[in-house]
Amino acid sequence: MSTLAEHLTAQVCGGTNSTLLGICDFAMHSATPYKTAILTLGVKKIRKSVFLKLQELRYQTYIFPIVQNLLTKYTEAMADVMNYVLSTINSTTYIAPSHTANRTILYYQLFEEIKTLM
Repeated sequence: MSTLAEHLTAQVCGGTNSTLLGICDFAMHSATPYKTAILTLGVKKIRKSVFLKLQELRYQTYIFPIVQNLLTKYTEAMADVMNYVLSTINSTTYIAPSHTANRTILYYQLFEEIKTLM
């Protein structure tokens, strides 16, 4: 994503219209007068396009590493979450997680969510 974002930002800010054709009928165009990037997937009648303004693209570029980092942390915590859910599923009072459990997860909030589902 960041490579795509860097390319689009350079094209939109650089004052040139460009087209980048890629794999699987993917095309990327920049519309300089409107500071817009156009991402297109598909051919002829089944073509779908997404228009991104430069500000939106910059926001995505900035937030992507944060989202990627959170996803990594949540993936690492998956085993701890499953253990916690299995140990608290029949409980009526809050049970604190083990001292070795991943601290990224808000276990008290998870406990409340489990109780609303049960």
